[in-house]
Amino acid sequence: MKKIIFISSLILSNILYAQGEKQTEITQSDIKIQNELSLPQEKEVATKDIQDYFDEFANAHNIEYGVTENGRTFYYGYADISDKGDLARGGSIAFQRAMLNIQSEFIKDAFGRLANQRILKYLNDNSTNAREFEELEKGGVLSQIMDKVTQLTGAKLDSALKDLGIEVEGLSQERKKDIFKDEFITKTIIDASGQMSGLVPMQTYVTTTKNGNYRVGVVAVISNKTRAIADDIKKNRQSNIKGKGKKLEEFLPKEDKDYINEYGIRMVYDENGEPMIISYGIWGYGKTSSDSRILDRLESGAKETAQNQADVAIREFVSTQISLRDETQTGDTIKQTLKESQNINNGSKEITEEMISEIVDKSLKTITSKTKGNLRGIRTAKRWSYTDDNNTEYVGVVRVYSYKNYVNTTQAVSPIKQEHKKATTKPQTREQDKKSSIVNSIDDF
Repeated sequence: MKKIIFISSLILSNILYAQGEKQTEITQSDIKIQNELSLPQEKEVATKDIQDYFDEFANAHNIEYGVTENGRTFYYGYADISDKGDLARGGSIAFQRAMLNIQSEFIKDAFGRLANQRILKYLNDNSTNAREFEELEKGGVLSQIMDKVTQLTGAKLDSALKDLGIEVEGLSQERKKDIFKDEFITKTIIDASGQMSGLVPMQTYVTTTKNGNYRVGVVAVISNKTRAIADDIKKNRQSNIKGKGKKLEEFLPKEDKDYINEYGIRMVYDENGEPMIISYGIWGYGKTSSDSRILDRLESGAKETAQNQADVAIREFVSTQISLRDETQTGDTIKQTLKESQNINNGSKEITEEMISEIVDKSLKTITSKTKGNLRGIRTAKRWSYTDDNNTEYVGVVRVYSYKNYVNTTQAVSPIKQEHKKATTKPQTREQDKKSSIVNSIDDF
């Protein structure tokens, strides 16, 4: 794929954050750079390996992945798009897989525990009867059945076996035993479980592998500052970070077709200088019906899925519980095996020898992430749909969190407080015309 999409965004780590009531001071230059990086960008470059892009990012920003400097730690991860014919859903899933890989790397570095076991087995049977097989034990039900079978000979035996669906030509019984074995196995298990917050994707790449498959790569950062901002959201409090920003619509792509390049969250500042989280959810659907009503429902369902993904991305930024279990088994085996084949029809025996050399390389990794929390403060900024040149149906939802949204929603659901005035007694006077007081304006309705 000649075009590599750079979906850039979040967090310049030189944003300063201070706890408590003290106002944080940051330069407008910092805010300008971050806001510009949060705008949709697209560049045409030659196709490269995804690792080359990760290395270029590290060199450009003078960072080392997995190493904490100035309170910041950078990670990278990638995942392949499994279905090249469905880039809408496949790209979204690949992005989520890449983020989960990054989360697991953080948890492993921070909370991982390792257990390792090495096993060496050596067998050498050089006995005088090493190449002989012991006689099968007689007796038991199976032996009695075999005795009955052996009473059938020649055509009768062949006919009886054929009635059972058994081809008698070449029918044989085999036994094996090892007379030499040298085996070395290393078993490694890494377990990790912990909570993380403040992970922000900074750059996303969509490229192709040398085999022509699509791959999504993500560079993300976690820092003391991003974790503090996530904590503000978790505790429903206003952030101390201020900066000159822009209106929300100025951060969004201008055309629907450009939304297909946007994955994950962005952190920007609004026109009032307040930080806000923009989250892009993307999904798709197949035109499996010619009925327009069904297609409308499929599109609506896909947009709901996209909204759920956008909300999850915000909640994962706030707080995520990650568990990891990574098991690997490596080693090698050399063994000498004897095999005895006995023809059932005539009782003849043949012994063959086999040398086997094997490399053991097995792995099993299980990663689980969980997040939960309220959605207050998250609102829908835009819904969109787009059909690309390959007739892939994209749909998406842009969801935005801000403290202003949180306060607004809280006010809408807060109990109504009514003031009660103590009644006063007045002398009775002549009844006059009455009319109720107007307490609302027309605009209230």
